[in-house]
Amino acid sequence: MDFALDAEQDLIVQTVRRFAERDLRAWAADADRAGAPPERLTAVGSELGFFVDAVPAEADGLLDGAYSHLVRALRGFELGRGCSALAALLEANVEPALAVGRWGSPAAKQAVFGSLAAGGLATLAHDSRDALEISSEGDDLRVSGKLGPVPALAIASHVLVLAPEAMFLVATEGLAPEAITPSGWRAARWGTARLDANRVPADLVLARGAAAQAASAEVLAWARASLAARAAGAATVAMELAGEYAKDRVQFGQPIGTFESLIRLRDDALTTAAAARLFALHAAWAIDRGLPAAGDLASRARVLAGDAVTRATIDAVQIYGGYGFVNDYPVEKLMRDARAFEALHGDERLGRVLAAKARLVAELDGEE
Repeated sequence: MDFALDAEQDLIVQTVRRFAERDLRAWAADADRAGAPPERLTAVGSELGFFVDAVPAEADGLLDGAYSHLVRALRGFELGRGCSALAALLEANVEPALAVGRWGSPAAKQAVFGSLAAGGLATLAHDSRDALEISSEGDDLRVSGKLGPVPALAIASHVLVLAPEAMFLVATEGLAPEAITPSGWRAARWGTARLDANRVPADLVLARGAAAQAASAEVLAWARASLAARAAGAATVAMELAGEYAKDRVQFGQPIGTFESLIRLRDDALTTAAAARLFALHAAWAIDRGLPAAGDLASRARVLAGDAVTRATIDAVQIYGGYGFVNDYPVEKLMRDARAFEALHGDERLGRVLAAKARLVAELDGEE
């Protein structure tokens, strides 16, 4: 197996790395305090091919041929090293655009692609707790319940909703989404929206029943592989920053970076972050090849990367000591940001446990 990047992949990685280190890191602290992205994010991100990279070329996007989730994971790792909140906005359009391109009606494509090509944002909401009330009204749907909180919902034109009964789009016009600013990814323009028997026209329903469950699983694989890559990047940069600080911080007459206990702490965190990055890339590779195991790999990669970023950011704060809790230093923000990587799109661990239990019970019942 060849792990080397080809020329195009290497160029993308180097370009996004410069963007993350030069711009995203420079913007991160002010964006976090303001709870909003900088005005320049859209212009610079668009120049680099974000926002419409999953929109077909014939709809004024950049996608010509199959979408590469492996390239997305490679760039996601670099974005995670820059700023998790701003990375979430840069990546927000991918799942809605790909889902509409794959399963959407001509009307859905016209609405969503037209909005994204004009500079709009879309986002993804997963009804992981089956909290939405959905009923059929002819070919349309009626939906009640709460969407979110999810990133970009406060400013999105459309939301791709994954529910057990259906996968569908909701246009936010008239919904009046409520903007919120949680502790993590503060600049990601989080929002919630309340639906009260809102009608979803048939043209915006992408799949129903068993087909919706299969399509939703595929969309979640895309999202989780991306989250895993970004989380691995955030874990890595937390240890990079802690390492630089430990070189300068002197206690007992020597830099704390020379203390074996802190060296071991960083080494373990970097090992886990590297493993999470490879797992994310493996999951993305499997998605690109349509392998049956891709969804499971993406789920496990997201769990591993979520654990890695949580542990790494806590350890980074520990290395900084009391300064680690002060927002003048970057690791305090990284520790808050880590929680979102675990919270989005449901608890895969619990889902696998329940599924395994159901399979085991069925097998035992069959043996009786």
